[in-house]
Amino acid sequence: MYLKENNKSQRILATICALALGCWTAGAVADDVAEFAAPLKVEYERPPGVDFSLYDKLIVNDLDVDETKIVPPPWTEGETFKWKISERNVGALQSEFHESMEDQISGDDGYPIVTEHEEGSLELTVRIVSFMPYAQRKDKVITKGSGEMHISAELRDGQNGQLLAIYEGPQEVGSDYNENTDFTRAKNLKKLFDSWGRRVRLALDEDHGKN
Repeated sequence: MYLKENNKSQRILATICALALGCWTAGAVADDVAEFAAPLKVEYERPPGVDFSLYDKLIVNDLDVDETKIVPPPWTEGETFKWKISERNVGALQSEFHESMEDQISGDDGYPIVTEHEEGSLELTVRIVSFMPYAQRKDKVITKGSGEMHISAELRDGQNGQLLAIYEGPQEVGSDYNENTDFTRAKNLKKLFDSWGRRVRLALDEDHGKN
């Protein structure tokens, strides 16, 4: 949602809602997942017989933003809209992503993040296909969240590369009304990355019988 401070216009982006990354698990999603919920329309595939209990460590690849497309929001049609992901921002995004994965997946006696493609390792690759910011960086506006990402993620066997699960869909970055600032955007991304890591952790815990 994008809301101008002068209240002359208010526009709502409607999305079909589901639990963010809830489809990592085949069964019902645990109640504590609710606090990490975010709007998501996802196409998900996890073939029958895939057992995450065979994996006790993760390889987390760098967040892939090499070909991320910036999509102007529909209410800016006819206006000049410029947004660029600088090399500095790419580094910050990847660092924040890895930190969240480490905290949520490895913390509290979880699953170690490793670099070796060995037996028992699960490889996670997340790609941001596109990003639609709700406002330009310097716009003095209030927005409901920072924007919308279209993401694609894969889980593969770290040793032989076999594809185990894949999902793709749009996800909102933040859900609260806040001023459009660097701090707010960073906070929304941090919460989103944490939710991704938390759901991977819950999926692993479920198959390991820890839930």
